Amino acid sequence: ALAETLVEARRLGEDIGSAPVLERYDRWRRFDNLAMSAMTDGFDRLFATDNPLVRLVRDTGMAAVNRLEPARRFFMQEAGGAVGDLPRLLRGEAL
Repeated sequence: ALAETLVEARRLGEDIGSAPVLERYDRWRRFDNLAMSAMTDGFDRLFATDNPLVRLVRDTGMAAVNRLEPARRFFMQEAGGAVGDLPRLLRGEAL
């Protein structure tokens, strides 16, 4: 995303280090970064607890996701950053 933002800015004759250019990158990635941060924190809390009820629900949910191929594929793609408004390079396209 950063590479695409900078290449596009250069094509438009903009200063690639200017605040407006970097703000475009920030806006593009902000939601995904916040979502991943929240998910990471949630998983950390989920696996750090000794509460038997939380552990039971967690383990049951993990087992279900493991058995359901579409759910497993979704979570793997989400964790790998392969969903949403993807940059061209991640889609296999040239800049």
